Amino acid sequence: MPGPDSKAIRRARTISRLVGAVLGIVLGVVYGAYVITNSQGFLTQNRSVALAALLGAAVTGAASLALAAPLLSVDPFLWLQRTLEEAPVSKLIGATAGLVVGLTVAALVAVLLNPLPFGTGVLISLCLACALVYVGVRTGTRRHDVVDVLSRRGERSGRGTESAAVEGQPIVVDTSALIDGRIVDVAGAGFLAGALLLPGFVLEELQRVADSGDPLRRSKGRRGLAVVQSLQAMEDVQCEVVDVDFPPGIEVDSRLVKLARSRAAAMITQDYNLNRLARIEGLRVLNLNELANALKPIVGAGEAMTITIVKEGREPHQGVGYLDDGTMVVVEGGRNHLDETVTAIVTSVLQTAAGRMIFAAMEIPDDTRPRPARVARTPRPAKVASR
Repeated sequence: MPGPDSKAIRRARTISRLVGAVLGIVLGVVYGAYVITNSQGFLTQNRSVALAALLGAAVTGAASLALAAPLLSVDPFLWLQRTLEEAPVSKLIGATAGLVVGLTVAALVAVLLNPLPFGTGVLISLCLACALVYVGVRTGTRRHDVVDVLSRRGERSGRGTESAAVEGQPIVVDTSALIDGRIVDVAGAGFLAGALLLPGFVLEELQRVADSGDPLRRSKGRRGLAVVQSLQAMEDVQCEVVDVDFPPGIEVDSRLVKLARSRAAAMITQDYNLNRLARIEGLRVLNLNELANALKPIVGAGEAMTITIVKEGREPHQGVGYLDDGTMVVVEGGRNHLDETVTAIVTSVLQTAAGRMIFAAMEIPDDTRPRPARVARTPRPAKVASR
């Protein structure tokens, strides 16, 4: 649903002010006439004073309603439109269900309170209805996860043998995460349980970067678009393009935060500032750099490690040891050191889908290392002194 442009909003505000001014004049004159008619003394005896009082009441009413008319008509409409656009369907269904339940309970209570004298039953019923409607709508919007579960069960039962819907918290994807590209491998491995939300303004930003005149920016934009196509082509990954309109002037980071809050979603980003802003707003942030740091090898090539050789390797002179987490370490030259704790230098780390394997070599002490042989120098022939 496209949002209203600024010209339409200004036109609506102007019309509401004119209507409010006219209505304020009418109400001011009616109120002034009522006051003058029911007053005794100075206002009823002097016609000019009465006319001045009517004029003052009309001007006051026109100014008051002209200022309040946009706040009572245009602004609530824009708020309702923005809420309906940004809120997920589950929240709308939950709010509607809460409204119906609140009105039903209020009607039942009103039947019981109606016999009270002096109209107190009607007054209590109205106050109770307002309170129950507020509680029902509030509860329905906060407990919309029940609607999500019911809808997912309905999808699974309707599809039969097809793959089940992706369950989990939805994830808003940032431009930096798409350009980074590692999200494809992480999503393909099944570590992103929720649906990936691709905002339309993020795709527009990628398109602008891909059309840039700078070759580096252009390659980044094309890489991000290729990553989007790869994510959409995966069968086990659910991608949803979200087209949400925001008021003009809001930055991309603020749009992402607002979208994540409206959809109760997490956010995946590589941007440091956006990461901090999202955490301040109370959002759950997934950072691929933190994931890479958590999965980095315990040791790297060239580092020394202490390992106990427990068995012989497949190749000659190889010994095998294990780390505390079960990682196998193959040590070159460790066959002769069975059941001994030795110091080895890591040569390489092999990471596969089956696990991790470390290759190392025995450390050679400094005093046992072969020293380069000295080359004997041939004596130079003596110079013969010339006579």
